[in-house]
Amino acid sequence: MEFTAVILAAGSGTRLRPLTLETPKCLLEVGGRTILARQLDRVYAAGIRRAVVVTGYLAHRVEEHVRLVPPPIPVTLAPNPLFATTGNCMSVLAARTHVETAGIVLCDGDVVLGGDALSRLVASSASTALLVDAETALAHEEMKVRLGPGGLVREISKDIEPGLSAGESIGVQKVGGPALPILWATLAAMQEAGDDQGYYEDAFQRMLDAGVPIRTVTIGHNEWTEIDDLRDLDDARTRFAGA
Repeated sequence: MEFTAVILAAGSGTRLRPLTLETPKCLLEVGGRTILARQLDRVYAAGIRRAVVVTGYLAHRVEEHVRLVPPPIPVTLAPNPLFATTGNCMSVLAARTHVETAGIVLCDGDVVLGGDALSRLVASSASTALLVDAETALAHEEMKVRLGPGGLVREISKDIEPGLSAGESIGVQKVGGPALPILWATLAAMQEAGDDQGYYEDAFQRMLDAGVPIRTVTIGHNEWTEIDDLRDLDDARTRFAGA
């Protein structure tokens, strides 16, 4: 299956101020490269040959970066003019008209990846799957998954009790085959109903409730990190300095 990478880079990164006052989070540097450049390199290494980057906050800086630091694959910028007043579910929907393939690899724009986890996700026989870290210590903030029969995802939510969870969904996943048009339709229905404040995982849960199968692909805790605040950034710069 051919995939398009969809990278969500619209957020304002308020917990990283003052660094993000003039620089979007995705353009902060880790190991001498921006988070966005690192993601695009991983996307290319996974065999994906096209990306859509959803922009919002300081979108002109992202456009400038893509122009001055040529990515390894063609990149289309998809603006989300409602980024400041809606949840990231609507940033995913903003990419819809720019996706021409039967599948997407959807990435939160603040995730730093190491190893070959993205390649393993793309190569997985499941058409729709989440990268899940089963090693991380779980609390309320993590987006957790609960599995059902046959290892299929049954629930995805921050509200799952840690003891019932199979791990953290790290914000990198693929949606392909029959599931992709269902995702677009679900997001559009959420928008029409005014239910536009939540996470894209809310759409995933609606799909699960409707019987859409979603599986997991394991990622080791040392293969990734998410950058929410200054402490996370310092940790990422230490862990991925030479990667």
